Amino acid sequence: MDIKNETLHYLGYTGQSLTAEEDRQIDDAIAEVIEVARPKTVHRVFPLSREEEKLSVPADLDLNYSSLHELLADVGEVLILAATLGLELDRRLRYYARTDASRLVIMDAAASAWVERVCDELQEALPFDPYTFRFSPGYGDVPLLLQKQIVRVLETQKRIGMTLTQSLLMIPQKSITGIVGIGGVSKKRSCAGCALFDHCEFRKRGTTCYATKEQMPE
Repeated sequence: MDIKNETLHYLGYTGQSLTAEEDRQIDDAIAEVIEVARPKTVHRVFPLSREEEKLSVPADLDLNYSSLHELLADVGEVLILAATLGLELDRRLRYYARTDASRLVIMDAAASAWVERVCDELQEALPFDPYTFRFSPGYGDVPLLLQKQIVRVLETQKRIGMTLTQSLLMIPQKSITGIVGIGGVSKKRSCAGCALFDHCEFRKRGTTCYATKEQMPE
């Protein structure tokens, strides 16, 4: 993943030219995110069982949603992961929220790109292939409530300092949980079936939430 391209993607750029000043501001924000962030990850791998069209793993995780059935249709194992960039970055973002709104927007986009990169690097370091794409609660028909189960199963508070609020927001703010199928047929993300399909701001701009180079489906 190219961090600058992904940052531009989160900012809504779709190939427009940048001024020298805009280019400098983005580079500076990316550098600051990398300097301040304290990335941590945790993961577990579970064998996946199927019985009477129900998916199960030896953990308290409910995977029986149509989006996950599609994702995990022909895999034998499931990777559950979480990643965070730490509280210091949250403090820096709050500082810019008070002092520099433009800087905040760029920093927020750069941080989103960086935490995705952290997850990508975790997957690349693990001895599994192929993977499905990474799927997070809140997309498709998978409710955010599944975050609670993932956080509990991975012991994220103990292992990486990541918790959930009562409204299911992650703390630190720049954190991710994900579900990935291992084995079977490699799968790419698609807009089809996403609960936000009809109202997606990325699609309105002619792009997607998950890649800068993959063509968006009709």
